[in-house]
Amino acid sequence: MYHTLLEKQIKKHLNGTIPDNENIQKLLKAVNESYQNFERDKELSEHAFAISENEYSDINAKLREEIDIRKRSVTKLIDTIRSIEHSSDFKELSGHDLEQIVDYLKIQIEKRQEAEDEMRAAKEIAEKAAMARSEFLSMMSHEIRTPLNAVVGFTYLLLQGTYLPEQEEQLHLLKFSAENLLALINDILDFNKIESGKVSLEKTSFNLLKLINQAKNTNFTKAQDNGNNIRVMFDMQIPQVVMGDPLRIGQVITNLVSNAVKFTHNGIVIIEAMLLKQTADKVEIQFSVKDNGIGIAPENQKKIFEIFTQASDSTTRQYGGSGLGLAICNGLLEIMHSHISLESTMGKGSVFSFILEMPYSSEAEQNAINGEKAAATDPDLSGTRVLLVEDNNVNTLVATTFLKRWNTIVDTADNGKIALDKVKTNSYHIILMDLHMPEMNGYEACKLIMEIKPKLPIIALTASAMLNIRDKAFEVGMVDYVTKPFEPNELYEKIRKNRLPLNSPL
Repeated sequence: MYHTLLEKQIKKHLNGTIPDNENIQKLLKAVNESYQNFERDKELSEHAFAISENEYSDINAKLREEIDIRKRSVTKLIDTIRSIEHSSDFKELSGHDLEQIVDYLKIQIEKRQEAEDEMRAAKEIAEKAAMARSEFLSMMSHEIRTPLNAVVGFTYLLLQGTYLPEQEEQLHLLKFSAENLLALINDILDFNKIESGKVSLEKTSFNLLKLINQAKNTNFTKAQDNGNNIRVMFDMQIPQVVMGDPLRIGQVITNLVSNAVKFTHNGIVIIEAMLLKQTADKVEIQFSVKDNGIGIAPENQKKIFEIFTQASDSTTRQYGGSGLGLAICNGLLEIMHSHISLESTMGKGSVFSFILEMPYSSEAEQNAINGEKAAATDPDLSGTRVLLVEDNNVNTLVATTFLKRWNTIVDTADNGKIALDKVKTNSYHIILMDLHMPEMNGYEACKLIMEIKPKLPIIALTASAMLNIRDKAFEVGMVDYVTKPFEPNELYEKIRKNRLPLNSPL
């Protein structure tokens, strides 16, 4: 069957009859295919044109949509940048020029990178400065405490001995001055520990009423000098023994009482402990220190908790002080998840208070009572063999004087090397080890002694009060830590608690 147009031509020129000629038939076939191809190309062309029109319409719609999205995105980008940038450079950017915006952002990213690099460098400098400060404080602590140890120790010994009546006041003034200097050193070191986040709290059982009475007794002489009375009001529903850090809690209470006594004349200072809540294993106690002293003006009540700050310049001139005490108290209480509250009226006095949640148990109470009984029935250290390792002759004299009073058998060594040799040839119940010595320091000596006699207790005896020093002492195997200048009762108790049993084979 031929194409319609070709059939019309055949009818017109060949009367509708196709000659029986092979070449003519081939020609007609070729012409027929041409007509059909033409029709097919025409249909395809028309179809393609129709598709192109649709696609063109779709593309235009998508393009308009994309342009609209781009405009909205650029507008949002500009609004976002403006909300965080206040640079005049950005305000000068024109319209929606994305290339300019990208260039601007590139510049800002580079600036941010430079700022981060500067901050990183500043942080490294600050860390190095903090480390240098810590090392400086450690060194100065050691250098100041070493001679202070002799002053405090010999003053204590002189007061225990015989002296002329007119010397009594001088000795008490000497003791008072030495203790004030030591307190200032401790305050500086404590604030450094708090600021650097290196204060660790102990959790041990202790007699809370006894701790409060110790705070009272510590400030008793100063209170008498100012014509003050110190009273203790203790809620007897509070368990006799609680758990916590007696050193830090006592430090806070003592500091608050010391301030109350300092700023009160011919008045009363009250230390109060009141039970607020009690469960099967915890108590919530409110501690208060009240006075009827000079009071604090409302505008100064926040300021006094800042470092090196007092209520006014006249207060500093008249009463003295470093302005560290309350900052330290506040820092310690924050570590204990508490804070100081203050109520004060000028000319009528002040009330400083804080609340602590403290665990307790009947078992801990019994252990504490047993410990007190053991201390009371063991008045001396007779038969205890002590090796004192100390390179400072004055410190050696102070320590041996107390040790002999407690009836110990004392042997001495000037450095760790000599101590190691003596441990090899002699037997001891305990070692008191200074840390900073020539030839062989206390850390090295302790490690080597532990290899020979791993059960022999060694107590660090050093003028440095920095936490990293104490931690290092424990790491090498020491069992306890006493800071010089030492309090005689503390040293006695730590020797009694840590020494090897007298009947044990050495």
